[in-house]
Amino acid sequence: MWLRKVHAGYVLGVAALLAPTLGVFGPLMIAPLTVITILSLLAIRFREGVSFRNDPWLISIFGFILLWTSASLFWSISYDEVLGKWLFLATVIATTFFLIASSPNVTKPERHILQRFVLAGVAIGCFLTFFELATTNTISRHLLGKDSAQAVTVDLFNRSDSVLFVFVWPAVAILWRKRIPVALALIGLGFIVGYILPSASALIGYTIGTSAFLAALWFPRIISTVMAVVVCLGILAAPLLPGTSPYLDAHYWRQETDNINASLVHRLDIWEFTAKRIAERPLNGWGFKAARSIPGGDEHYYLKDAKNRVIGQGNRLPLHPHNGALQVWLELGLPGALGFSALFGLAAIRAGRSTDRLNNTMALGVVATVVPIWMLSFGIWQSWWLGVIILATLVTISLVGQDHHGKEAGLKS
Repeated sequence: MWLRKVHAGYVLGVAALLAPTLGVFGPLMIAPLTVITILSLLAIRFREGVSFRNDPWLISIFGFILLWTSASLFWSISYDEVLGKWLFLATVIATTFFLIASSPNVTKPERHILQRFVLAGVAIGCFLTFFELATTNTISRHLLGKDSAQAVTVDLFNRSDSVLFVFVWPAVAILWRKRIPVALALIGLGFIVGYILPSASALIGYTIGTSAFLAALWFPRIISTVMAVVVCLGILAAPLLPGTSPYLDAHYWRQETDNINASLVHRLDIWEFTAKRIAERPLNGWGFKAARSIPGGDEHYYLKDAKNRVIGQGNRLPLHPHNGALQVWLELGLPGALGFSALFGLAAIRAGRSTDRLNNTMALGVVATVVPIWMLSFGIWQSWWLGVIILATLVTISLVGQDHHGKEAGLKS
């Protein structure tokens, strides 16, 4: 049967092809795409036979996070379908770990097919982004029927660049091997997208990702080590940071600047409020998905400048803190922060341990882009965003494949 000819290169390739386009027109659809991809890969794994790698660090970290999040259900203050959400996320995370731990090295022909899909996906995603912006969102308004009042603004694409930037680095690494000028042009195109679209966190993540990618061309192990230390310290110290610097203090921006960015001030207010709630339960947190139910979080207020003029409005904590580290602390306390810092630290370390330098740059670029966006923007349990991270992880691991010495590149430190 033709189904027997379907391999991981095709499955992941289709996901990498569709994800950037879905990022433009329907980011929430990345969640079902991820589920379909995981189920397809599981079928292939069992068809080909399953063999696990001995990876005690990864097993311990994944296991601890799952166990602690499940324990937090007993004291979570959020009762709105929290169990069902946890079961879904736990299943997705567990199956993703299974795929990472059991996946055989993708063969060279499969990698070549995956590479073509990755390049096509990023190219189509970039083209559609510019096409929509240049034509006043023609596809969104006329074909997808999106509200015209929203479709005429770039706010319609506030998630698009985050999706695109995560998948850019595999494409850049592929191009770098043969066409460095084209790879550099793609990096530059990414900055144009970042400046046009409204997500500052995505642009920050992409800028850091670019720096990590270029620096890793010469110093991959140093960059991976520094990144691991910075990420771990950043997550662990997150509750202490609001207000420690004028640039992290909403009062400073209200009093010392004439042109206030209401979104920035609101974000800083949210972080200050979250830090205070973390201080009330620093050890065990408020429980899984409790951010939406934190006492006082639904209080509506008006943002005002130094002259008492209203510049915006919002809730003290709208659904989540827009900061992954603070959300982990808020919901899971110190143990959760330790678990996630270990997970991201391990990812950073292993991203720089391949003997193939371009594999290092690709993996480090992905990690260095994901972490700032995770720290500055979306909720950590949002299915579509978790799907982006999972798909990028599986694609990157598959592209790394085997190095020239036959060792498992990027999967073991």
